[in-house]
Formats: sequence, structure tokens, C-alpha cells
Amino acid sequence: MKRERTNSEEKEILLEKKLDAKVEKKYKKEQEKAKKRKNSKFRNSKFGKQWFALAKWKRVTVYVILIVLLVALLAFGVVYGIYNNFRNGVDEKNLGISSEIADKYGDTDIFNVALFGVDTRDENSFSGRSDTIMIISVDKKNNVVKLSSILRDSYVAIEGHKNQKITHAYAFGGAELAIKTLNQNFSMNITDYATVNFYKLGQAIDLLGGIDVEVTERERIHLNDIGDDENPDFGYLNESGFVHLTGEQAVVYARLRKIDSDVERSNRQKKVIEALLVQARKVSPSKYSEMLKTMMSLCETSLSFSEIMSFAPMLKEDITIQMTNVPGEEDNAIGGIYDGAWVWRYDLAAATERLHLFIYGEVPDEPITKKNSSWGSNSNKTNKNNTTAAPTTAPNLNAATTTNPVGTTGEATTSETTSETTTTVPPTTESSTAPPETTTEPVATAPPETTEGNAAA
Repeated sequence: MKRERTNSEEKEILLEKKLDAKVEKKYKKEQEKAKKRKNSKFRNSKFGKQWFALAKWKRVTVYVILIVLLVALLAFGVVYGIYNNFRNGVDEKNLGISSEIADKYGDTDIFNVALFGVDTRDENSFSGRSDTIMIISVDKKNNVVKLSSILRDSYVAIEGHKNQKITHAYAFGGAELAIKTLNQNFSMNITDYATVNFYKLGQAIDLLGGIDVEVTERERIHLNDIGDDENPDFGYLNESGFVHLTGEQAVVYARLRKIDSDVERSNRQKKVIEALLVQARKVSPSKYSEMLKTMMSLCETSLSFSEIMSFAPMLKEDITIQMTNVPGEEDNAIGGIYDGAWVWRYDLAAATERLHLFIYGEVPDEPITKKNSSWGSNSNKTNKNNTTAAPTTAPNLNAATTTNPVGTTGEATTSETTSETTTTVPPTTESSTAPPETTTEPVATAPPETTEGNAAA
């Protein structure tokens, strides 16, 4: 018992020594800290003396306010990043902007943006050939949207490359070269773009609840065949007529080409865009911001969130949608194999004049100059000293040449030009009527002998 008591006392003494050592160590640290505080430049500064003279609760209040502000700034940074993670700028000095529009029309209220659709199955890819090429012209003042579809097989000059299909420009140099190719060949002033891949287009359509379009029986059968080949779980479309399409079905529908022609595929793509506008108008204005944030995360664009939101008020009013294809019947188009590739060769000068007339109307006697326009315009960005001529252009073909005209089928009231269609979409309208089933299949016609560059397949 005595030995056990001795051992216990020794342990207690040892424990007390350890505790004393810890206390002593802690005391020395506190002394060192106090010494540092005493010699601190901040504490001895004028502001430091005023700060530490404040009551403790006041200092705590300031700390809390600073933390709240920091959290708010972080939240703003996160939101800003979400809204702008889809932005991808282009060098405006390298877009080949033409001064022709500004010279003819002056400053206008028309805003042009290039829309590219890349046919890729990589969810995060925005590269490759642009199977869809459109110029979307928005007139906020008159609530008019004009869709100009440039056929992917158009034979044009691509800077730094031989004359070939316009669809290859995007694969060669991304959106910047694709915009430049449009500006140089059609004397345009485009400075902004949006690109969507077909994989994400389906997601965007599903976010809006699908779309309603008119589908022919022939289109329905081919749609199911293509969809089944790509996805064993593809949801079959069981009937034709005015039907509701899911995102996946709508994407396949927009890609159909082999049953008729690239012209009709272009018309189907325009119908999908029109149906998307109809669906977008069903969204409550209070949810525009949230919808746009989600939709734009599915694409790549040079436009900012605020620029896109500025178009939202148009959804509250009747929107007139006008459509045209390039080339059209007036452009003396020849379709056929040229240097190993099937291309459309046509009178680019005639196509350019018609495109300008479609977008801007008749040339005024004197160009109209608007200062401080509330809507803005691509023309405002045009730098006349930055005009870049296209290198070698495709030949201009006269009316005497044997031609294979490219026509469009009307989706609504036909306008003066046979290749243009006009549709007015009121808030209650769900969709427009479909084009007739009969279509014109391009017939290859031998082009005239030339010494121009090789075309890519």
C-alpha cells in the first residue's frame, strides 16, 4: 500500500510539473504577443489608436459588416461568372467588316448576329464545320426578326484558304474566320455571333418544354430512322401533322437532309427557331433572367448577358418573322460537283444586293444618321478604315448560263421575292403551317470551265 501511495504521489508531482511547464510556455507566448502588440506599427498609428479605443462591441459590429460585404462580393463574382462563362470575344479588327452598309444606309436600328450550328456529339465542343449558318437581323423598333440562311455548300472565298464550301470556314478558324467570311463575301457588318452544338440544342429545347411544328409523314419516317440509328432509346414520333417534339426529336428533325435537299433542311431549321421563339414567349417575364442564364450556358457567344436581355421586351409584343435563303432563285445558282465536292456556285454580287434589300429595305436617297440610338446597331461599330476585301471570289454567273435555281417553300405569306417568306407570330400563336411535301431536289449542272482553286469535300 505504501509503495502504491508513493507511486501515485510521484505521478501527481510529474503531472503538476508538466502543467506548470505548459502554463509557463503559454505565459511566455502571451508576453511575446503583448510585446509585439506594444511595438506594432498599426497599433501605434493614429488609426490604430482610434480603432483600439473603440468599445469591443463596436469593433465586432464593424467586423460583421465587413464579412457581410465580402460574402456579397463573392456572391456577385459567382453570379457574374455564371452569366458570362459562355462569352467568347472576337477581335473586331479581324472580322473583315464592310463599310457598304454604312455607306448605303447610314446608322440603322438593325442588329445583325451570326448564328452557327456545329454538328458535333461532344457535349462541350464548339468546333468543327458549321452545318447551320444564319444571319439573324433584329429590328427592335418594328419588332421584326429576319432570318437569312446561307446554305452550307455555298462556294465562297475563305481568307487564307482556297475557294470552297462556306461551312469549312468555322472549322478552319472558328467563329472569327466564319464571321469574316460572311462579311467579306456578302459585304456585311457583323460583329457578334452565337454558336450552339446540336447536342446542347436538344437540352435548350427541353428546357422550354419542347416545340410544336408541322411534320410530314415522310419527315416522320426518316426522323425515326435517324434517331433510332443514333440512340437505341430514341423516343419514336408516332404521328405526322402538327406534333410536339422533344429536344432530341427536334434536333434530328432540324438535321434531316437526305429525303429532299439542303434547302429544305434550312427551312426546317428556321421552323425550329420560330417554334423556339413561340415557346420563349410563354415564359413569365419575371423568369427571363433565370431562363437566359441557363440557355446561354448551353452556347458560346460574343454577346454579354445585358445585351441579350435588352431584346427581352420584344417577347411581349407580336413578332414578325421573315425568312430567306441564299442562294435564291434570283442568284443564278448552279449546283453540282466541282473539283471533287458538291457545291453551290452563284452570282455573289446579286446575292449580296438581295440580302441587303431583305435586311435593310430600299436604299434611301440620303443615308439616315441616328445619333445616340436607344437600340444600338452593328453599323455603329463599323470602321470604314477596316474594310477588308475578300481574296478570290467565286465567279458571277449571268442569266444566260444554264442554272439550277434554289427555291424555298413558304411557311406563311409569301413576300415579293419568291425566296422570302414572312410570318407574324402573335402571343397566342403556337406555330406556323408547314411547307408542302413536294420539294425540289438540286440537280447537278456542270459549272463553266474556270481555273479557280480546289473545293474541299
